[in-house]
Amino acid sequence: MRSGNPGLVLAFTSTLCYCFLNIGIRIMVADLSMWGILILRGAVALVIAGAAAAFLKRSLFTNNNKLLLLAIGTCSYLSSLCTIKAISLIPLYQALVLLYLYPAITVPLGYVINGDKVTGRDCLYVGLAFVGCLILVWPDSSAGLSFGIGHVGGICTCFFYAMSFVLARKLGDNNDGGIQPLFYFGVSAVIGTALSVLLFDFNTGINETTILPGLGLGFLAVTALLTSYAALRWLVPFKVGIIGTLEVFGGAIASWLMFNDPITARALVGGLIILVVALKLRQS
Repeated sequence: MRSGNPGLVLAFTSTLCYCFLNIGIRIMVADLSMWGILILRGAVALVIAGAAAAFLKRSLFTNNNKLLLLAIGTCSYLSSLCTIKAISLIPLYQALVLLYLYPAITVPLGYVINGDKVTGRDCLYVGLAFVGCLILVWPDSSAGLSFGIGHVGGICTCFFYAMSFVLARKLGDNNDGGIQPLFYFGVSAVIGTALSVLLFDFNTGINETTILPGLGLGFLAVTALLTSYAALRWLVPFKVGIIGTLEVFGGAIASWLMFNDPITARALVGGLIILVVALKLRQS
């Protein structure tokens, strides 16, 4: 891999898309429920994966690791579900920082699933990440912050996100540049959400006024994912990770300016610890 402007442009594009996506979810979730957001995101993923496969003249069904791909797609879907839930319930900054716990979660998962080597330094970083998490989510009555289902959703987000990464590592390079995992995410999102809506009578909120913004959110999500994959052709993961952390700072600014979310000094300290650990683990 080599450094170059294309990688920087793609990495910044990915981060910018994620920033707009997070803000859009926070704004839209009151009218377009998380089930509506997810089924539209899944539909966009299927269309883009299908179009890319047709353009590249590749089949989406020839891979021998279909069950592994389905597991990756399902974990990505569950991660998206938990992310949307967290963003709707807790300050945007907290939801995004909790997502960045995922590099720490990949350490024990990678050891158990893939047999990845774990060093003493890795264990130290994992411990520090959870200290940062504890500082971040500890109730603060003076700021009106308490631990709740939103924080549980944020922690579940990083677990499923980490699981998707560990399983993708197990899959190796046999993923057509992310097209196949994207396709199986779309399958999981559409089927999983449709079944949830049918079985539990959840409201999607999809109507003539919300469908276009919902499809826009889906397009942002898929673009952010694919541009981050593409950036890795020119930049090492650590550099992509540094640029990606700007998503959290964008979320912090949006929390404060747009949504009047309380951001305490303690939350900033906990978040900073998590981000530093995430970058160190990516570097190693």
